[in-house]
Amino acid sequence: MTDMGAHFHKCDFQVHSPRDGRWTGSKPVTPEDRLAYAKALVAACREKGLQAIAVTDHHDMAFVSYVRQAAREERDVDGNLLPAERQIVVFPGMELTLGVPCQAIIIFDADFPEDMFTLAMTAMTIVQAAASEASNGNVTRLDHIQSLLALKTDLDRHTYLKGKYTVFPNVSDGGTATLLRSGNQGKYVEMPWVGGYVDGPVDRLGTGNKQITSGRNGAYGNKRIAVLQTSDSRREDHEHLGQHSTWIKWAIPTAEALRQACLAQESRISHVEPVLPQRVIESLSVSNSGFLGPVDVELSSQYTALIGGRGTGKSTILEYLRWGLCDQPPTDAGEDAPRYEKRRDQLVADTLKALKAKVDIKFRINGVSHHARRDSETGKVMLKVGDEEFRPCSEAELRGILPIQAYSQKQLSDVSVRLDELFRFITTPVQEQLERNRQQIQQSADQIRALYANKLRKRSIEREIQRGQLTISSLTQQVASLRSSISGLSQEDQDVISKSQLYTEADQNATAWRRSLSEIESIATQLTQKIAGAAEKAKYLCEHDELSAVSNLCTSFQGFLHGAQDHARAIVSSAGTLKAAKTASGADAWEDWQARLKDFRARYEAAISKDSAHAQKLQQIAGLETRLVEANASIASAQEALNELLTAEAALDAERQRWRDLIAARAGILSGECSKLTAASEGIIRAEVRQAADGASFAERLREAVQGSGVTRAKLDGLIERMLHEDDRQRSLEGVLEDLEALANFDSAQQGNEQLPATPTLSRYGLTANELRKITAVLNSDRWLQLALTPLAEVPVFQYRSREGEYIPFKNASAGQQATALLKTLLNQEGPPLIIDQPEEDLDNPVILEIVSQLWTAKSRRQIIFASHNANLVVNGDAELVVWCDYRTTADQSGGKIAGQGAIDVHSIRDAIKQVMEGGEDAFNLRMRKYGF
Repeated sequence: MTDMGAHFHKCDFQVHSPRDGRWTGSKPVTPEDRLAYAKALVAACREKGLQAIAVTDHHDMAFVSYVRQAAREERDVDGNLLPAERQIVVFPGMELTLGVPCQAIIIFDADFPEDMFTLAMTAMTIVQAAASEASNGNVTRLDHIQSLLALKTDLDRHTYLKGKYTVFPNVSDGGTATLLRSGNQGKYVEMPWVGGYVDGPVDRLGTGNKQITSGRNGAYGNKRIAVLQTSDSRREDHEHLGQHSTWIKWAIPTAEALRQACLAQESRISHVEPVLPQRVIESLSVSNSGFLGPVDVELSSQYTALIGGRGTGKSTILEYLRWGLCDQPPTDAGEDAPRYEKRRDQLVADTLKALKAKVDIKFRINGVSHHARRDSETGKVMLKVGDEEFRPCSEAELRGILPIQAYSQKQLSDVSVRLDELFRFITTPVQEQLERNRQQIQQSADQIRALYANKLRKRSIEREIQRGQLTISSLTQQVASLRSSISGLSQEDQDVISKSQLYTEADQNATAWRRSLSEIESIATQLTQKIAGAAEKAKYLCEHDELSAVSNLCTSFQGFLHGAQDHARAIVSSAGTLKAAKTASGADAWEDWQARLKDFRARYEAAISKDSAHAQKLQQIAGLETRLVEANASIASAQEALNELLTAEAALDAERQRWRDLIAARAGILSGECSKLTAASEGIIRAEVRQAADGASFAERLREAVQGSGVTRAKLDGLIERMLHEDDRQRSLEGVLEDLEALANFDSAQQGNEQLPATPTLSRYGLTANELRKITAVLNSDRWLQLALTPLAEVPVFQYRSREGEYIPFKNASAGQQATALLKTLLNQEGPPLIIDQPEEDLDNPVILEIVSQLWTAKSRRQIIFASHNANLVVNGDAELVVWCDYRTTADQSGGKIAGQGAIDVHSIRDAIKQVMEGGEDAFNLRMRKYGF
């Protein structure tokens, strides 16, 4: 469903038919042949992207009905008739040769009745050649029409014409057809029309004529008019059709809509394809509401204005919209929470939650449709993207996909009061970038936690190896001592006993080899599968014609993959061969070893049991050797684990640097946005971001980390204060963290309570040895890591230009100055949808007109949704869509409802504006005076 507001249409308003005297091509005469030509014309319009044409034959309207019929009968690719809203719009009209002297195009409402065509021509004393004729023949100048004012006066005498037509005089540069030539100044000044046309591109207007039509020539009354470029198409092959199009905005294709477009040419007429916002909210639907009842409103992709008396629901609609898109999540500030957040929470609780209502919002991003649904009972959000199914979506995710910049009544005035409001002002336009950055920071933090665990594990293993080496040294000397004390054993028994440790070590290694063999075989098998997948993808890319430029790289990569695959398969094959190894006699090598080990153990038992005198010592030796083998195995295993962790600290250092870079990147994003904001405000606001300037979060986490140590809060706050005043705050922070990590990892039981690690930064900041000792008792690695992952926050700084070259803190400017500066800045920025409730609240009337002129260009950069009581913002700001709210019960002015929707060029909407808005009639009068009428 399309909203009922005004939209751009690609138009060509000088399209001739085969009845034209200068036609090139065949000239159909029968109704069937003329309809066939008309259908070919409609098809050509569709091919060239035209959405509206005016059939403007010279003093002739015979072909209009055929083209209209062809447009009504156009079908889609499936053979279905196109709905009315997708049909080519056909304006009836004529090219006139007037006695002014000049030529002009008269265009009637698109639905102007065909049975009045003759009456319209009669009103201008035009005699059309018989419809059966192939051409209209000679065209006679309308010499009785000596001025464009006289033309309007004559036509308006006929009630069936008044308000149903508009006229565009020819304003080309030179020639006998143009109005803009010597002697016609007065006729230009007095004419009641607000537009003109040129044959061809608008560049043919000429420098002098541009000055006239832009209202910069006093001799022509400084009268400004809009200029349409036309193709003057009059060929059967449609070569020129749509060649010089004009994009015109309207809601309903009427002459009044064309007049309104000329009156607001900055936003309603374009000679090139207009650029429109690509992130737009398309509609809001509320299943039920205790105040408005069910709500269904379509929104313009450019500028929607909500109007109505106080208490009719304008603000409620905006609050539902903001709540549905999870704008400004509720804070935990309690009584300090902004009043507008409290009001929204209360509004949802009072009018939606009790009715179990759901809020549905459809929006489009770069042509992709999205549908968000929020449940008022649970607050949970579901999101549907394109043709996919609904799926759960967090509030943060939704804000990341479609951030909006929204302000409640008087909320712009709060921006300078609350730091989070200042921050939101610069973060919202880059919410998507910040969300990606936040995710990257979170991923990096998770990686740091894992790597830090590896670092701690590495240190633990190193201590374990150190202890193991001491154990081995002790056990080795014990075994040697016991052996030297034994005598009287046969040489054969001594040989067997001495080999016990060797066989035990061999058995442990053989078992480890078998395990490693299986692990390596598994890894190699997985590698072959991964290589196969990469090779298949590379093969596809190598064969793609568009990638011939990288064919050499592709071929080389394929060669590498084939070689790697061969090596991986060789490893799998070798592992299989080794697992099935045989002895020289053909026996299984692994089973042969187990048999030999069993035989040795039998001989060993026999040897130590022969001499009871030495039995106890031999048993001790055997036990010590077993422990020695286990200790060596443990150290080997630990060393293997340590080898895998050798790069742990380097990897951790690299990841911590990446994390810091991401924090700096966030500050860079915000700094860039501050620069844009400063430029967008034209220097009225000067914004900057001070990196690592806010230590509040770090201070809170530090107090948590050393809680229970007895170190006073004042001492810790003083530490933070000194750190923030250093020239290199980041280096100071790293120094504090290095010292605290040393304390967190200090083991007083192992290292002695008096041997504290060196803490140069903490000592320089005034912490005593006794305080450091207390910190070691409570600080652990988990607490330290949480602290290390708490950055110093950036601080936004806003200043207001009080006079040229002089700035004051933004909070010191008046509420009106703040609101004006911020609103102008917002309208100069590209960004997500901008939603403001009654922006005029803090603005003076002279400023309103400045805002109006900004609105014309702003709505091509971003979607704008205002609720307003000020008619100038709506009328002269040229809202594409006006949503009119009224009381549900007029008698006691209770409840609210959407009473109507449409554009300014719709009569009922203009009446509503005049009826309910402050200064509505004056706004329309100002719209006219602005153009010199």
